[in-house]
Amino acid sequence: MLRQWLIPFVAVLVALAGIGGFLINSDRTQAVVADKQALTDVTPSIQHHTHTDLQKSGRRLDEINQVIASRVPHLSGLQSANARRGSGEPWNDPALNHLYQQIRNQKLTLWFPRNGEPFSIWVGNPEKIVDGKKIYQHAETLQKSVALINQLPFPVRIWFYGTRDQSNPELGECIEAVAEIKNLDGVKFSYCRINERGYEALRNIPQLQDLEILHSHLDDTALEQIAQMDGLRRLHLHFGKKKMDSAVAEKILDLPHLEDLKLCMPLVPERATSFWKKLSGCSELVALEVDCGTVKQDVLVKFLKDGDHQKLEKWVVRNVSPRKKLSDAFVLAPQLTSLKIPSGSTEEMSYLLEKLASDLPGMTNLIIGWDTGMHLTGDEARQALRQLGRFKNLQECHVPITLPDAYSLQPLTRLSQLESFYCKDLNLNQETLLLLAQMPSLKSLDVNALNFGEESAHLLPWLSNVEQIEIRAPSSLTDERLALLDTLPQLSRLIWCDIAIQEPVPLTPEARKKYPHIEFDICGN
Repeated sequence: MLRQWLIPFVAVLVALAGIGGFLINSDRTQAVVADKQALTDVTPSIQHHTHTDLQKSGRRLDEINQVIASRVPHLSGLQSANARRGSGEPWNDPALNHLYQQIRNQKLTLWFPRNGEPFSIWVGNPEKIVDGKKIYQHAETLQKSVALINQLPFPVRIWFYGTRDQSNPELGECIEAVAEIKNLDGVKFSYCRINERGYEALRNIPQLQDLEILHSHLDDTALEQIAQMDGLRRLHLHFGKKKMDSAVAEKILDLPHLEDLKLCMPLVPERATSFWKKLSGCSELVALEVDCGTVKQDVLVKFLKDGDHQKLEKWVVRNVSPRKKLSDAFVLAPQLTSLKIPSGSTEEMSYLLEKLASDLPGMTNLIIGWDTGMHLTGDEARQALRQLGRFKNLQECHVPITLPDAYSLQPLTRLSQLESFYCKDLNLNQETLLLLAQMPSLKSLDVNALNFGEESAHLLPWLSNVEQIEIRAPSSLTDERLALLDTLPQLSRLIWCDIAIQEPVPLTPEARKKYPHIEFDICGN
C-alpha cells in the first residue's frame, strides 16, 4: 500500500517542481501553491495515517495528476497576470497622467479600452450657465482640446454621447474640429442630433475609416453623405424601428474598402431582398451583421452562393434560424471563424453543429441562440459536446445545452484556448471541478450552483485564469465557499441576481469585506 501511494506522490512532486513558475504571479498565488504543497507534505508521518486518510490523499493526488497531465503541454505558453491585464498598453503609461488631467479639465472624459471599445475621448454635453440659461459648449470644448489630443502617442476615437430624448443641440461645427485630430481612430455617435453641416463635415475628414452612428439622426440625406465617404472600412449604423422603403441604403454597399458592416435598418420585404442581393457582391467583407427585417432563409443561402466570401471571418445572423440548406451553405465562407445565429429546433441545431465541425473546424467563436428557449438534452447534448470538442481553436462557445452529467464535459478539456462556454445546470462540484481544472484558458464561468466544500480545495487553484463567475442560484454562496473561491488566483468578480430567489444569499457582510479585491456584481445594485 505504501509503495503504491509513494509512486504517484513522487511523480506529482517532480511535475510540480518542473512547473514551479506556473502560478507564481502574485502573493495570493504563492499562498495557494504553498497550501497545496502543505497538503502533500505528509511523508514523515505517513505511518500514522488511517486507511481512510490514505485513500483520500491518494484520490487527491490522482486527481492532481490528471490535471497536470492535461495542463503540462500548455504551461509554457501562459502569460503573467500583469501581461494579461494589459499593464504594458501605451495608454497605461504614467507619463501621460498629466496630459490626461489636462484633457479632463476641458470637460471631456477618457474612455479606456473595455467591452470591445478602443481608447476614446468621450464628448458628453459640456455646458455652462449664462444669464440663467444652459449653453452647450460642444464646439468650444473640442476646439480647445485638439492640441492636447494630438499629443497622445496612439490612435484616438471621438465618441459623441447625447441624451436619450435627443434634447441636446445638433452637432455641426464641433464635428468640423474632429478633422484637426491627426491620429484619428474613428468617430462614434450615440443618441445625437446630427445636422446636414455635421454630415458634410464627416464626409470631408480624409482620414476617417471608422464611423458608428447608434440611435441618432439618420435619414436618406444622411445615407447619401455616408455613401460618399470612400475611405470607410468600418461602418456601424442603427436606424431604430421605423421601416424604410428606400433604395438609398444600397448605395453604401458601393463603398470600395468596406470590411466591417453592421446595419440595423428595417426595410420593407422587397427592399430587404434587394439589399441582400447586392450585398452578395461585397467581396471585401471581413465582418458582417445586417438586420434589415425578416427574410427567408433562401435569401441568405443565395447570398452565400452568388458572391465571393473568401474573406468573411465574422458573421452575426439575425432573424433566421439555421435549417439544412443554410447549414450546408456556410462552407462557402471558408474563413468563417466567428458565427452568431438564432437557435432552431434541436434537430436543426444538432445538424448545424455537425456541419460546422466538419466544414469549418477552425471556428473560434460560436454562439447559437440564448439562455432561454429549447435546449439540447440527453444524448443530443452529449453528441453536441463531442462536436464542440472538434473545434481545436474554440475560445467562446454558447450553445443551448442542458448538461446531462459531469463526464459529458470531457471533450471540452481538449480545447486549450477555450475561455468561456455555456451549459445549463452546470454546478461546481467535485466532478465538474476536476474537468474544469483541465481547461487551461478558462476566464469566465456561468454556473447554476456551488456544490463544493473542502474536498475540492486542491482543485480550485487550478482554475488559474478564471476572472469572473456568474452564479444562477446565489443561495449556494456561503462564507466558507467564498473563502475557497478566493484561492482562484485571478478571481476578481462574482455575479448574481438576488431578485425573486426562494432563499436569501447566506453570504455575510463580514465575508464580503474580507475580500476587497473581489467585486460583487449584484443585479439591481
